Amino acid sequence: MFLIFCHFNKKYSSKELYKVPSPKKFQPAPSILKRIFQAQEAAASTGISKDLCYVKELGVRGNILRLLPDQGSFFYSENLSHAPCLQKLLSFNLSAIGDEEQLTMAQLGLDLGPSTYYNLGPELELSLSLVQTEPHGTDQSTLKMRKMFTLQSVPWPQGVLHFNLLDAAKRNNDPRKNLALFLEIVVKGGRASGENFQLEGTCARLRRSLHTSLLVVTLHPEQCQSPSRKRRAAVSTSKAACKSLCHRHQLFINFRDLGWHKWIIAPKGFMANYCHGECPFSLTISLNSSNYAFMQALMHAVDPEVPQAVCIPTKLSPISMLYQDNDDNVILRHYEDMIVDECGCG
Repeated sequence: MFLIFCHFNKKYSSKELYKVPSPKKFQPAPSILKRIFQAQEAAASTGISKDLCYVKELGVRGNILRLLPDQGSFFYSENLSHAPCLQKLLSFNLSAIGDEEQLTMAQLGLDLGPSTYYNLGPELELSLSLVQTEPHGTDQSTLKMRKMFTLQSVPWPQGVLHFNLLDAAKRNNDPRKNLALFLEIVVKGGRASGENFQLEGTCARLRRSLHTSLLVVTLHPEQCQSPSRKRRAAVSTSKAACKSLCHRHQLFINFRDLGWHKWIIAPKGFMANYCHGECPFSLTISLNSSNYAFMQALMHAVDPEVPQAVCIPTKLSPISMLYQDNDDNVILRHYEDMIVDECGCG
């Protein structure tokens, strides 16, 4: 394994892999992230060059996608006859986003359940507001919430709704604070007599069906820079004069063998490969070597204390991974320099 992982020499690439998360429970991949992951996998298998720093399905730049669960709670009133149909504090922990990441998308998803819930019910209206809460307010009875302004109102809400919260998320400058929102659904135009029983049933179904999440896309600038080093021409394995010479060897890394299947949803593993073999001076040029490797081999012939050139990767490619972190956030991101495509002497 060391032959592969010693090549992760970029700090921004390796630090995430060293911090192996331990999610509380393993959950299936959300459909939106699964579709994007499968599209990236399909493009890679056909050899199509795909910009992994652009999310085509969402139309935004980015290479890290996170689906953050809602950590908020419902508000209940004892006076049901005059209470709103539904009130809920939505809370999303943005602390997982690194300081070096640029936020390019923050989309709130509200799933209110099947539309048939509302066909025979009263006319409702949904409002979504940005709020501020006390830093350590966790208990509903002591939570202090200050409403800042209403982001959007939706008459007759039903089905799945999406809200663009990019500006609101960018205002959240302190990463220790959650993005807090107040969701309220009220009866439009007041309640008519005899509607209370039907309304209570509708509101109860809404609370049971409501599912909220925040899809966040960020761009890591260092990972999305164009490679400055020019790739050298490849020398295929079949042209190697001897099996002992420097060339690429197959190595499949199974995440279950590493115990990483507990946090990686997909893929189950990948063909990482590795480089191994001799770099004799007589064949240094033909073994996809750099000019420096040639000079080093030349000096080794003159002075044996100078080490020989070694067999190293000369071309690497990324993979995409779908996984969970310690906060049970589901993340889709690509990692550079994970697959050895070509080898040479250096």
